[in-house]
Amino acid sequence: MKFEPFGEAIDRRRLVLVVLLPLALIVAAAIIFVPPGLWRLAALLFLALPFLFLSIDRPALVFYVLMFVLFSNLDVFVHFSLFRYILIFFLAVFALALAGGRKIITHHPLAIAFLGAFAILAIQSVAAARDSGASITRLGVLFKIILGIAIIAQFARDRRELQRFYLILAAAILVSGLLPFAVRPPSQGGTISVIWSQGVVRYEGFVFEPNTLALYQLFLVPLLIFSVGISRRMISRLIFILAILASIMVLILSFSRGGFIGLAFLLITLIIVERDNKPLFLFGLALVVASVFLVPGVYWDRVRSLLDTGAKGAPDFAIMTRIETMKTALKLGLEHPLFGVGIDNFLYHASRFTPYPLVVHSAYLQIFAELGVIAPAVLAGMIAYNLVILLRLMGRRDDPAAVQLGRALLMQQVAVLVTAFFIPVAYEMTFWFTLAFPALAEYAYRREGPLTGEERIPSA
Repeated sequence: MKFEPFGEAIDRRRLVLVVLLPLALIVAAAIIFVPPGLWRLAALLFLALPFLFLSIDRPALVFYVLMFVLFSNLDVFVHFSLFRYILIFFLAVFALALAGGRKIITHHPLAIAFLGAFAILAIQSVAAARDSGASITRLGVLFKIILGIAIIAQFARDRRELQRFYLILAAAILVSGLLPFAVRPPSQGGTISVIWSQGVVRYEGFVFEPNTLALYQLFLVPLLIFSVGISRRMISRLIFILAILASIMVLILSFSRGGFIGLAFLLITLIIVERDNKPLFLFGLALVVASVFLVPGVYWDRVRSLLDTGAKGAPDFAIMTRIETMKTALKLGLEHPLFGVGIDNFLYHASRFTPYPLVVHSAYLQIFAELGVIAPAVLAGMIAYNLVILLRLMGRRDDPAAVQLGRALLMQQVAVLVTAFFIPVAYEMTFWFTLAFPALAEYAYRREGPLTGEERIPSA
């Protein structure tokens, strides 16, 4: 058999001497002299080539990978910023799509105005900051979150895209919460911490912070409840119910008191809004009963510490320090009502009022102290506008899926926003994504004619 790609026979000896042998020598030299780290990088690039070729004209695929990595935090297993490289690749692919005629999606001008006003206030607060480096770093984090919201809006254009996005979020958050049970984290991270005074081991997952891990679950559970409510297949419902139970288990293992309060409000809201939907109403009651009887006693002891006092009438030390930092935040906000003390500058100023070097465990008081009085007012406007949007969704009796989504997002708003009273998540992405979801949902579920079964979860 002869190789004749262009009609002429190839000399095999010349092929070996001129092509194959030099190539083998180059590979051998690379094995000997190239550092192992560069080999790993080359191997990763080689493995990534099929994905690169497949997704060059599929920005949605890159978007889903980006969101999965962001919420699963799996990039802790590599020694470089995997998320950053995926983001750069996504921006390049999305730019190509724009050049090919894809349109930028914008909607809900009032929601955009609220978000823009908050961003302007955050920028202005830098002028009042004593530690400008910390302020600029935190400001960068906030703008990355805003960029993330803008990106999500481009891939939540209709109900199918939004449901697919929810599935990606659910899978990623479940991975970050459950995978550490099977796979050990890298040496630079840990998935547990200990409260020695109470003998409590707190689970942190791949989020590496127990309160934030609990917030992730409160962010996730309403989306899973929505999936249960609109899924038509029994096996799908069973999978989503098991995911809900797993998420609540992870929340309990975090031993987050703020997370427990958020879960209680979530279940109360579920029972109230789904009182006419018998399956979900009974499911909510079952979750309440399971929480009462199956939660370990040590968790109830930790929750009771919110109200109990010690032998001398003093509250739990953690509660006492949080009360002190809350008082400090109020003082700082009242002393600097216009621009605050500067974004991420609470700790710099708090030492004048309290000896405890702790950030205030309340997102709203942190915003008040760092950005001034106008920022909480803008935040309150965003929350009120979200309530109006959700009431509109819940009032669409001709579209059961939209009603179900409105109820689920109301549960999410209540759970996350209540929890934010007790943990420092003022600039955490799930807090801001929660604020953005109602506007995204109403646009995706806008009326465009008669329903054609699109309300179902897209099949895998």
